[in-house]
Amino acid sequence: LSEHWQNIREQMHPDKLSKPEAAKSFLSFIQNIRKATKEEILKIIKSENKDFLPQVVDAVTSAQTPESLEAVLEFLDFKDASTVILQERFLYACGFASRPSETLLKSLTEKFKGDVASQEIRETLVIVMGALIRKLCDREGCKLPAVVEAKRLILNRLEKANKDDNVQMYLLALKNALLPEAIPVLLKYAESGEGPISSLAATALQRYDPSFLTKEVKETMNRIYHQTRKIHEKTVRTTAAAIILNSNPSYMEVKNILLSIGELPMEMNKYMLSMIQDILRFEMPSSKTIRQVLKDMRAHNYDRFSKMGSSSAYTGYVTRGPDVSSTYSLDILYSGSGILRRSNMNIRVFDRSTDLHAIQVVLEAQGLESIIAATPDEGEENLDSFAGMSAILFDFQLRPVTFFQGYGDLMSKMLSATGDAMNVVKALVLLTDFLQEIQLQSGPTASAEFMGGLAIDISGGMEFSLWYRESKTNVKNRVAVFIAGNTEVDSFFVKTGMDTSLETETALDFISTVQFSQYPFLVCMQMDRVDSPFRTHTTKYESLPSGRRYTARRGKAATLAGNEYPLHQENSNMCKKVFGGKSDSAGSWF
Repeated sequence: LSEHWQNIREQMHPDKLSKPEAAKSFLSFIQNIRKATKEEILKIIKSENKDFLPQVVDAVTSAQTPESLEAVLEFLDFKDASTVILQERFLYACGFASRPSETLLKSLTEKFKGDVASQEIRETLVIVMGALIRKLCDREGCKLPAVVEAKRLILNRLEKANKDDNVQMYLLALKNALLPEAIPVLLKYAESGEGPISSLAATALQRYDPSFLTKEVKETMNRIYHQTRKIHEKTVRTTAAAIILNSNPSYMEVKNILLSIGELPMEMNKYMLSMIQDILRFEMPSSKTIRQVLKDMRAHNYDRFSKMGSSSAYTGYVTRGPDVSSTYSLDILYSGSGILRRSNMNIRVFDRSTDLHAIQVVLEAQGLESIIAATPDEGEENLDSFAGMSAILFDFQLRPVTFFQGYGDLMSKMLSATGDAMNVVKALVLLTDFLQEIQLQSGPTASAEFMGGLAIDISGGMEFSLWYRESKTNVKNRVAVFIAGNTEVDSFFVKTGMDTSLETETALDFISTVQFSQYPFLVCMQMDRVDSPFRTHTTKYESLPSGRRYTARRGKAATLAGNEYPLHQENSNMCKKVFGGKSDSAGSWF
């Protein structure tokens, strides 16, 4: 194992993690760790320096053997705050585990009950426990003792939590666990919670399959959206509307939502209008009901469909094929004063039977109106200044990152801002881990093995300039993928098979620029992908008992040209104004 590590070590340097070679070395390292003893694994972990240790922890945890789990748990001390980075990488690797064991969940539950030096690690622990509960339940392990104990722990601790930070921590765990029995709890916090807690509970409900969204859920979402019991923030109301529209809405539910447009705060009017138009344009399931409602002139008229504003919602295809399709969606909601309230980028992958939430990056801001002496929207008068980012990666909700909290923190960050992006997640992930052997009726054994590794770096930043009256948010996604496969048929007289590999790297940037020097303010959204090299290799082979071997190799390399993904025409027109007027923006201050 040590010899193999020395051969691939340089490929695992932090500066090279966005390259396919890193993902390839990561997979080969995992295969060797799976054959190693606990002592061999510990020898490498204890001898490595701080630059390479996080990558070693990624690989050791992803190997998912009893020996590798024992080794990494023996090495990590959760009572030591100096190893927070390694603890976080270990926990995220657990969250992405392809075949988590009951032992792993039991170990994390024991760690959570014990002393944990860092509050952030404590939060990550329970969030990962939620992800493991769902993965074990998906494999019919919901009644395992460790799963039952972890579920009871999260639900009981949430019920007793009195600090907002603790409530959010357990809600994030439930957002990953997606337990049917947690729906009543989430409904309670969505409707009666304050600010971020209400928003988090609503987004957790949004992740459930529509089949779980009962009449009670839809009634609660309708009360939130129409504010029949209390005033809610725009972010919670728009999430409630999205849940209603995505869960087989009735004619009257759709009609009431359409009739509300025009009575909402101005930017929310525009956002809801964009959401309805996006559903119609993209032919989503509720589009038929919406078209029926639009035949009523009270719901469909110029006054209602001509509302001004800069908020928007848009869905498009990344790729579309007979076997696999991928969609991207960008929606952005502003406050009435022109400051970003929430931006939400999603990438989903569909095949004929499954739906994978590949990436979600949400940027949220609130309470910034005081900076430009603007009036807050209804229900948002007493919000603290806050900006942060939340991400979902491969159906796994990560721990959110806070840019600033409170007015004092905001001013210090603005005065010392460098424009550098804040890292949300940087890791090596075991993407695919598949092995199957089949005894054919004619006698030979057929086997198929596929492994896929992913090197990912997601970061985001928010810049705010009072001088140029401009704010900019930037979410950067850097990804490299390596997938290797082998299929083989072995009979007593001949062995034949095929090795295949695929590698690619790409970067996807989502940039939102807002100029609030005039009203209506100018908003430009961009979603760019850089040039992406793409390489495949195939080797076919046959071997005979005599020792003779026949081999044929074939490779292909290409570059997928970078492009800027199209959004709605209104956005394109706005971008021309934003970038066309940049040269004289400073001169027009007075």
